[in-house]
Amino acid sequence: MNPSVINPYIRLAMYSVLPKGHRINQRIIYDYELIYIAEGSFLLGYDGTDYLCQKGQFILLRPGISHSFSGIETDLHQPHIHFDLIHRADSPQVPVCFKDMAQLSTDEKVMIREDVFRDYPQVPLIAFYDQAAALSLFYKILDAPSPLTQKALFLLLLDMLIGEHFPELMQNTERNSIEVQMKHFIDAGQGLSSSLDDLARQFNYSKYHLERRFKARYGITPMAYRNKKRLELARELLKQENVSRVSEQLGFSSIYAFSRAFKNHFGFSPNKIKTAE
Repeated sequence: MNPSVINPYIRLAMYSVLPKGHRINQRIIYDYELIYIAEGSFLLGYDGTDYLCQKGQFILLRPGISHSFSGIETDLHQPHIHFDLIHRADSPQVPVCFKDMAQLSTDEKVMIREDVFRDYPQVPLIAFYDQAAALSLFYKILDAPSPLTQKALFLLLLDMLIGEHFPELMQNTERNSIEVQMKHFIDAGQGLSSSLDDLARQFNYSKYHLERRFKARYGITPMAYRNKKRLELARELLKQENVSRVSEQLGFSSIYAFSRAFKNHFGFSPNKIKTAE
C-alpha cells in the first residue's frame, strides 16, 4: 500500500462501557477498530488465540478476523474508534458488524475491507513508544469539535501507529518531509494561531525555506493555508460559541479582524452563521 493514498473514514468514535458479565460473541468486523482499555479487563479471543486485555492497553482489531469478548468481571470502559484506512464510496453506509463470517451474506462479505497489514502477525495488543502522546491524541479525536479536526488528529495517530508497528508500509514516502509535518501541525489545530516566525521556530528552519517548500508542495503559502483552516474551524465553532469567544480561541488580534477575515472568506459576517447555514 502506498501511504499517500491513506484517506481515513472514521465510522464511529465514542466512549463505551460494557457492564459486568457482558459478552460479545464470536464475530468479525468490516473495518478496523482501535480500542483503549480505560478501566477493567477482559479476555479477547482473537484469530484462535486468547489474550488477557487489561487497563492501559491499546487493541487493534483488523477486518475479517474472528474475535470475541468474555470474562468481563467489572464494568469495562473501552473508548474506541472504528475506521476505514481509505474512504470509499460506500464507507458511510457500512455498519458496525456483530456477525461471524459464516453468518454473513454475500453482500455483507463485500463490505469487509482489505487488511493492508495482512503480511504482519495478527497480534491485537499494541503499545506506542510514547504511550502518553498516543493516548492524548486518542482522546482528542473522541472530543474533536468537528469532523475536519477529528480527521486531522486521527492522521497524526495513524502516522504513529503505522510508523511504529507496520514500518515497511512507510518506506519510499515523504511522510517526514518538513512541509508534511507543518501541514499536519496546522491540521491538528496546533498551528492555527501561529505566525510564520512561530512555525520557523517550531520546526527549526528559516521561514523563507518553509514557505518555499510548503508552496511548492501544496500550491499555497503556509499562512494562507493556516488562515483557510482557521476560518473553516471558526465556521464550525460558531454553531456553538459566540463571535467574541471564537475570535479569542483562534488567536485573531481582535473581533474586528476576525469578522473582516470571515466575511472576506465566506461572503457573510460571522453573526449571520445560523441564517447562512
